[in-house]
Amino acid sequence: AQIYRVTADEDGDWEEPEPLDVKINRPGYHTGSVAFSDDGRRMYFTRARLQGNTLRESKIYYAEGSDGNWGAAQECIGVNGEWLANHPAPGALFGREVLFFSAKIEGGYGGYDLYYATYKSDGVYGEPVNLGPTVNTPGDEITPHYFDGTLYFSSNGLPGFGGFDVFFSSWDGARWTAPT
Repeated sequence: AQIYRVTADEDGDWEEPEPLDVKINRPGYHTGSVAFSDDGRRMYFTRARLQGNTLRESKIYYAEGSDGNWGAAQECIGVNGEWLANHPAPGALFGREVLFFSAKIEGGYGGYDLYYATYKSDGVYGEPVNLGPTVNTPGDEITPHYFDGTLYFSSNGLPGFGGFDVFFSSWDGARWTAPT
């Protein structure tokens, strides 16, 4: 998997998609789960390596730029560790910029849990903070997306129709509401 860029011509018709260059799409890795900062100047994504059908490595990176011209990928320090991290989603908590993500970190509530890490500077983040048992279950929580105080995500551990249903939870300034 790779990240592609597509542009519209003068008539508004879409041109053929083109993969981003090797600074982003590294050979031998699956690159995806793209998210952008509010100002559009920072692109977050996951680089993953499979062994057969088993995920062996998964880390979150970012690149700075705009208008499709992205600098070299940089690893998000503090977000990655001796665990599988994926599905980055920028947001804000306590008046600070954070990065939400899904990870399998020892001591969590299940398989993949949702975490956030507070942005410090220059691609460095604080320690991952688990969103807790209101959001996380013994199953997997993945694909977070934060918008205006609400976190959207998929879970196979909450009651629903089956598989990875989509839920949302709102931040009230101190805690997350029960997922709906």
